[in-house]
Amino acid sequence: MALVTAFEEADFQPKTHPTTVICKWSVLKHDGQAQLLQLDTRGSNHRENPNKLSQTLQFSRETAKELFEILKSEFQFE
Repeated sequence: MALVTAFEEADFQPKTHPTTVICKWSVLKHDGQAQLLQLDTRGSNHRENPNKLSQTLQFSRETAKELFEILKSEFQFE
């Protein structure tokens, strides 16, 4: 579980993983404004404890914007 503070491009080519999981998201708000985006993945059906919380990543407004810009650029989102 971690708060993401920065992004750096990796110097390797990723491969598709053999399992799939569900990613749940939630937002911490203060005075109606989003302060933190949280992404939680659950264990795959092949794990000893399927659907158990596995990984949590948190993004501040700044790192969420940085992730948005990466996604927009790499996937040509408009």
